[in-house]
Amino acid sequence: MRVKAFLVAAVLALGATTASCGSSENTSGCRPRAIAWLGALTGQARRPPFQNGAELAVFRYNAAHPDCPVGYLVFDSQGDPAIAERLAHTIVDDPQILAVVGPGFSGETKAAMPIFEKAGLPVVTASATNPTLAQQGWTVFHRVVGNDAAQGPAAAAFLTLTLGARRVAIIDDGGLYGKSLGDLVAEDLGKRGVVVAPRGSVDATGVDYSATVAAIADIGVDAVYYGGVTEPAVRLLRQLRDAGITVPFMGGDGIFDPSFVSGVGAGSEGAYATCPCLDPDLVDTESRKDFNAAYREYFRESPVGYGMEYSDAAGLMLAALDSGVRTRRGMDAWIDATETEGITKSISFDAAGEVREGPIFVLQVQAGRFKQVASVLNGRVERPEDS
Repeated sequence: MRVKAFLVAAVLALGATTASCGSSENTSGCRPRAIAWLGALTGQARRPPFQNGAELAVFRYNAAHPDCPVGYLVFDSQGDPAIAERLAHTIVDDPQILAVVGPGFSGETKAAMPIFEKAGLPVVTASATNPTLAQQGWTVFHRVVGNDAAQGPAAAAFLTLTLGARRVAIIDDGGLYGKSLGDLVAEDLGKRGVVVAPRGSVDATGVDYSATVAAIADIGVDAVYYGGVTEPAVRLLRQLRDAGITVPFMGGDGIFDPSFVSGVGAGSEGAYATCPCLDPDLVDTESRKDFNAAYREYFRESPVGYGMEYSDAAGLMLAALDSGVRTRRGMDAWIDATETEGITKSISFDAAGEVREGPIFVLQVQAGRFKQVASVLNGRVERPEDS
């Protein structure tokens, strides 16, 4: 278990905030307050870009509020639900933490949420997309992206309407996110009259997927759909291509990551991913242009998937603090009631903490990077050339 706390600008770690503001409200009216980020910075499912978007939002907020910066604590779950559960106890025990950005994945969110719920600590995830997370009666759960109940049917629509697939292999990595997403795609394909076979799982920590590859080769399919995180997807696709299986490969947002492309190499060309997140290369509004420019300046690299969404998640909390919120209960009530114009969309939540309806985007690896090629809303596929 690792906890990462660091300075962003001059004073972002909680200890620095406390030193700046004191243990109680000082003469400037500043009280120690912080937000936490929980997710995988290391491990097989590592996704540092998730954290980068939130970090950038806090950095820019503190640059504009030098007299009363917000503490920012980063907790590395390694994508492990057991670690996330232990870290959740550490987070709720710190009274200066008023909200949590994340967790990044569905399994760790499911494990940590009962602790956050009991403590009344509001949570805003931008990537944990399992639909059942919003069905547990949790009052502090919020999600700023669409869930897999939309992503699964969107993938099925693209596979059938755009790729013309009539027989699809569906493989998952055995995790909560991957298996659920695979099941949702299989269910919708079945409604469309598509044969789903084989339907199987791979060992997320294994390296030899030859049995799965052989089953796909024996049956003969028009496409392969994968539900799960990046590293098993890399191994699966490399072995499929090595076996001469060249049919289209599609995955969920778990593979929308530069490491998928670099890990597979040339064999990733043409692969598809679905995501409720925007292509970060799309800078069609001033706020997105501003975010991309700031991201490149701060991190010295281009933004990747979910960076904007995590900036929006942290931005909600920062806006609440700007409005005068100083308690966990006040933060949760403010998030529940607000309608805020974010970088990615206008953000407001229903009673279950779900963001209002938005499209699912389809991205394809072209010339070594993911590029947005379509969007799906209510079963309808729209491509740029159609508009």
